[in-house]
Amino acid sequence: MISARAPLGRIPGTPALLGVGGVGAVLAVLILAAPLLPVAALPHLTPAARALLLASAAALALTTVLAPHRVARWELLATGLGALGGQALLMALTDPLAIAAVLLLIAFGFAARTGARPFVERARGPAFAALLIGLGWTFVQLQGAAWVGRVGALAIALGLACAAGLVPYLAAVDAEEPASSSFVAWTGFFGPALAISLPGRVLPALPASDGAVFGATLVGLGLVNLAWGTIGAWRTASDVEAWRCSFLVDWGLALVGIGLFLPDGLAASYLALLGIVLVRVPLYLWARPALLGRQPARLNALNVLLAVLLAGAAPFSGFPVRLLVLSAATQTAWPLAIPLVAAMLLGIVYSVRLARALGSHHGWAAVGLWITLGFGLLLGVAPAALRALGGM
Repeated sequence: MISARAPLGRIPGTPALLGVGGVGAVLAVLILAAPLLPVAALPHLTPAARALLLASAAALALTTVLAPHRVARWELLATGLGALGGQALLMALTDPLAIAAVLLLIAFGFAARTGARPFVERARGPAFAALLIGLGWTFVQLQGAAWVGRVGALAIALGLACAAGLVPYLAAVDAEEPASSSFVAWTGFFGPALAISLPGRVLPALPASDGAVFGATLVGLGLVNLAWGTIGAWRTASDVEAWRCSFLVDWGLALVGIGLFLPDGLAASYLALLGIVLVRVPLYLWARPALLGRQPARLNALNVLLAVLLAGAAPFSGFPVRLLVLSAATQTAWPLAIPLVAAMLLGIVYSVRLARALGSHHGWAAVGLWITLGFGLLLGVAPAALRALGGM
């Protein structure tokens, strides 16, 4: 096996990156500990947001220490801590305009990092998402014709999909681009933060008709991403694109769950987002050496277990998500369950391909894969406890 583990002792030469990491760590800790501190001005997290932030911190620790990388681990840690701070701030803010402003700052900050794609291309999607959310909230607040509020609700829902890099705002994927500046930063970290917090900030201010537009848009986007991801992962010739499509499948289930506005649907979305952060992102990072051709793709005993995990089968993380989404869909309109079941069955087809692309790992990298498998098992066998932790 070609080792891709970067040294732990080499500190990056850019003080700005270390500063961002330090500020992000302080911000995340302060917001997480806000209920215990005698400072009323500190923003507080909802239970679901707190659970997602803790899951993100666990995933960052796991991938920094054990995942195979070609970059210095201190650099990855600094970037990850900065992302944790941004994630905490996005989930703690209560004003959608402030959320849009912070999203814009994060977009410019992460786009400024070195990468193969130009700055404008990397910042365009998240910046457009911030614009959609800001304009949408402004329209919702206007006292005018009914269609203005509905357009605002539509724009906010589209902004959420845009921030996560979903259909119809898919950006080009460059396999050589560092993971911290690729689609993973938005699809795997900032997107879940917005999905956990933004609907709860927006929905109380929406009239019933505008809320229906918001929910229907999310359900429609969820079905489109579910279909795109399932068929794309099955048909594409690129393993990198297949992995990106697998993120779309999880996101499709999450968006449908949010848009149905039912307890089972919201719980499914929450568990799906935890699965993206704790399982999907780490596995993608482990797959990168094989995806880049630096390590042969293989299917061993561990990879077979990971294929079951990636297929969403029992007893792993995707199984309760699928059951809860189907339960919410049948409560709303039973025909909605038909495309959901079809996509779930097709997911079995491409899961073996994704698992094979993980390659064969030994030593500490293999330990990290077993820990990730354990996270998937925990999400699958203890959904009730995790729902209680997230207030779901």
